Amino acid sequence: MNIHVADNAREAARMLLRNMLAVIRQPSGAGGEGGTVNVAFSGGSTPAILFDVWVEEFAELTPWNRFRVYWVDERCVSSENKDSNYRLAKIHLLDKVPLTSEQVFRIRGEQEDAEREVLRYSSMVLSQLPLDGRIPVFDFVLLGIGADGHTSSVFPGQEKLLHTLAPYALSTHPVTGQRRIAMTGEVMVRARHTWFYVTGQDKAGVIQSLSCPDVRNRYPAAYVWQSALHAELFTDIQVISPV
Repeated sequence: MNIHVADNAREAARMLLRNMLAVIRQPSGAGGEGGTVNVAFSGGSTPAILFDVWVEEFAELTPWNRFRVYWVDERCVSSENKDSNYRLAKIHLLDKVPLTSEQVFRIRGEQEDAEREVLRYSSMVLSQLPLDGRIPVFDFVLLGIGADGHTSSVFPGQEKLLHTLAPYALSTHPVTGQRRIAMTGEVMVRARHTWFYVTGQDKAGVIQSLSCPDVRNRYPAAYVWQSALHAELFTDIQVISPV
């Protein structure tokens, strides 16, 4: 587990993107030399900064023809809705870089039958990615962390989603009741690179306790951080206690 602390959110994004591109350039890196890079994006508002920095400073350095883009989670809303994770990525990244529609695999949050969409997306991911047993293996899973300790859309109290063999599952926001489709724990922890991009001082308490054994079963993000094969944290939060 590695921690990268920056002075601000944009610099933390630069750190992540420099590291990602360095891994991709290695013959033994993501996808192997010249191979496909399977990356899963998270939602929420924080990734907008990462996407903006990517477009402004790293677009020409990125081998977009090798990328296949998936999502960690999605809200059960239309792709035009302001809450849509796909919409945020489209506005801030996808419309500004040379990715074709065949390279982008979105979760269809607008589907009336969310359970059917979970099955469709899980089946598609299983057919597209290399497998570790029954678990699809992404090259990069880019995660955020909420102030309540959630990651993906797996919230405290929904720990069963950390241990299911299904790649994706339905979850519910505990406050708003909004339904979501979320990548489950085994997929997050078995990725070749499980990277957290976390900004904002409201998350300092969670970040500083990520490695504490007593929060492993209280914060889904702590479980993923402690269980992932290759976890890294990119943040503008000054980490005081060891993470």
